Amino acid sequence: MRRIWGGAGGSGLGSHDALFKDARLSVSARGLAVYLLLLPDGALPDPRVLATRPGESVESITGYLDELATAGYLTRVLGRNARGDAIEEVRLAANPGEHAAAAGRPFRWALPGRPVGD
Repeated sequence: MRRIWGGAGGSGLGSHDALFKDARLSVSARGLAVYLLLLPDGALPDPRVLATRPGESVESITGYLDELATAGYLTRVLGRNARGDAIEEVRLAANPGEHAAAAGRPFRWALPGRPVGD
């Protein structure tokens, strides 16, 4: 299992449990952050696929990502891939502000709500 906080030999949480204690975040936004942070290296999550889970939609997933960005856990950069498709590059960290030092975990996906190729 991937460790997303705590040093070697630590409890896993230690003083890095800001994500769980942050009252600005919904339980769903926290869960999405933990899910993404625990993915194996090289994983290519897609918010449109996550939106197919029961009770979720592209709008709800986008809302959770917005919550994480507003709280400082996620940074976004819009761009294009080699084929010219609109993509979003994000950096997600277990602690707010970590991304400023480029410590967050990078992800890239097609923009939610836009089919690839547009």
